[in-house]
Amino acid sequence: MQLMAKPERTFGLIVGIEKYHETAWNVTGGGPADDALKFAHWLHRRGVPKENIRLCLSALEENQQLIGECGLTVELATQQNISDIVTNFLSPKLGDLLYIFWAGHGLITSERERRLLCADANKQNWQNLHLKSLLDFLASDRFQIRNHICIIDACANYVLESKGRPTKLGGKAFLSGQPKQDSQQFVLLATREGEQAKVNSENKTGYFSQAVREALAASNGTFPPNMREVTEAVKQRFTSLDKKQLPTYFYSRSWDGDIEKSHFNPFDIPHNIPQSQARKFVGRDDQIEGLRQRLQANDIVTITDMTGQGGVGKTELAIQYSWQYLEDYSGGCCWLNPQGIDLGTQLIEFGISKKFFDFKIFESIQKFSPAGRILYCWDNWQAGKVLLIFDDVKDWKQIQPYLPLKGSRFRVLITTRENTELTYPSLPLGKLSPDAALELLTTLLGKDRVEKELEFAKGLCRFVDYVPIELYKIAALCREPERLLC
Repeated sequence: MQLMAKPERTFGLIVGIEKYHETAWNVTGGGPADDALKFAHWLHRRGVPKENIRLCLSALEENQQLIGECGLTVELATQQNISDIVTNFLSPKLGDLLYIFWAGHGLITSERERRLLCADANKQNWQNLHLKSLLDFLASDRFQIRNHICIIDACANYVLESKGRPTKLGGKAFLSGQPKQDSQQFVLLATREGEQAKVNSENKTGYFSQAVREALAASNGTFPPNMREVTEAVKQRFTSLDKKQLPTYFYSRSWDGDIEKSHFNPFDIPHNIPQSQARKFVGRDDQIEGLRQRLQANDIVTITDMTGQGGVGKTELAIQYSWQYLEDYSGGCCWLNPQGIDLGTQLIEFGISKKFFDFKIFESIQKFSPAGRILYCWDNWQAGKVLLIFDDVKDWKQIQPYLPLKGSRFRVLITTRENTELTYPSLPLGKLSPDAALELLTTLLGKDRVEKELEFAKGLCRFVDYVPIELYKIAALCREPERLLC
């Protein structure tokens, strides 16, 4: 992606938040405020006028000197102020390009909506911006700056209701107009769905923000820099970091309503993947990669239980794989439970809810046989590669009629305790390694508590044979106040 933009016709909305109204959410040591400042200075050094740059910061007390030394006007990073800048200051401006840089907390809802938390957020009022609505607003005829580059260094992990998040977050959603026919939009995200954006506390910077700065510095002064090249450099940088975090992007451009997407927009992939119930997913990186390789080479793959006892994490592995590689399945990911209602009904309900099928047309084919209705599903499924997951299969014959034809665009993942009747490539899943089991127990009970009785904790892991579900049971028993490990 190479845009043509004059610096004097370029604008910037730069946000860095490390201090929140909910003080427990503060970023220890800081980082986001400095990352935002450095990005603002990069824009100004490239010739963008100061008056075109709106800088919204919320810095920790120990980092307040950064604001005094920056030489730029700094504003409050509240929800109201940021939304006013977008709708009242930026929207009427005539320009070539808008940069948005955001460093701070983010989350993703169960509806797959990315939200960016503002500085005035707290547990009673989760002040936030609805990212997709913001992007749609920028690309509509209600916003005059034609092209947009958005760089978001924020988490996209799930905050469960049990942690205190309300079911409906509220927040600022922008009202979009008609899509513009002559705009380009490039969005570079620090994380895929479910991941946490890591901060280098020693250097007070986000690993992603640092990688972006390095890539911009290597762009040889070209303005605006080629964002595909920048992104590839950022991704290469992250391959050398063991951060369980992989930046992702999507890019769309349109002329006369014709849209080209060079990378599928992760907001648009239909799925019904369950939320992870794991406090921490440990010790399974090799299995995730093994699953990816098997599904690249085969139509159907199974996850089986080497122990035959259950509780080794088959379902959790399928959930983690689905979230990590959802972008590989632009046709969607459909999660099916053979122990629930009829599988055909589950498929039909998924297709109707995701608008693959017209409900009125579908009513007219109810006279078809069950097999005919399933073929209708496959023939009318959204375009793109598809992942079907049959979770906790106890009877192979129960799912056999619902498998797509071999060699199609559908991939099937089956989790089952036994593999006696299945001849498909299998990923046998066993107990955790001793180190991974201890890491999981430490996550569940807390580092201080486990370190007080380290040898006993190791003994507990051995006693349950390093099986994840047994460690969860132990943790549940040990969570009484002031109680030690036994």
